[in-house]
Amino acid sequence: MTHPSTPHLPLRGCLLIGGKSSRMGRPKHLLPRPDGVLWLEHAATLLRPRVSSLTICGAGAIPQSLAALSRLADAAGARGPLAGILAALRHKPDAAWLVLACDMPSVSPEALDWLLQARRDGDVAILPRLTPDARPQPLFAWYGPASRPILEERLRRGEMNLHGLAAYPGVRAPLVPEALASAWRNVNTPEELAALNHATDLSEQATGAYP
Repeated sequence: MTHPSTPHLPLRGCLLIGGKSSRMGRPKHLLPRPDGVLWLEHAATLLRPRVSSLTICGAGAIPQSLAALSRLADAAGARGPLAGILAALRHKPDAAWLVLACDMPSVSPEALDWLLQARRDGDVAILPRLTPDARPQPLFAWYGPASRPILEERLRRGEMNLHGLAAYPGVRAPLVPEALASAWRNVNTPEELAALNHATDLSEQATGAYP
C-alpha cells in the first residue's frame, strides 16, 4: 500500500480538551500560566503559525479569546483522546493533523518544529518516545490520513488506548532529544502544577523576562 508524500500533506491543528481532570479538580485547559495566559491559549498561539487551520476537539468551556475557532464533538462510541483524534481525521480525511493535548503546558516552538521536521514520505503517524524503552506519546503527535483506518479498526474492536498504534507499519516513534523532552510532560495534580509554576517563575526571573 502506498501513501501520499507525507511532508506535503495539508496540515491542520487539533487541540484536545475535555478530559475529566479528576486529579486536578478543575478543567486543565483553563488553567493559567504564571504570565496569566491560559494553557489552551498558549497551545493555540504556538500551533497557529504551523497549521492551515486550528480546531478544538472535545467538550468543555473555552475562553472568549478562542471562541472563533472551529470545534468538533467527540467521535460517537469512542472514549478518551481517541474520540477527539478520530473526530478530526473524519472531519478532514485528506489532511494530516498535528495533535496537542491541553495538559502539556511546557510545549515549545522548538518541540513542535522538531516533530514536524521528523516527517518522512510514507509516514502513517509519528508518536515520539522520550526514552528508547518508553511508551510512545500519542497526545503530542502527528497523524497522517492513513492513520484513520487504523483508528477506525481499533474503535470497532473496542480498543481505546492509543499506545498500541506504534505496532502498526508506518507508525514511527522517533526518540525526542533530551533538551526537548519536557514539552511532552503532562500535568495532572495541583502539586505538579505548583512545582511547574515555581520552576517556570524561576526560569523567567533568571532570563530577565520579569522586571
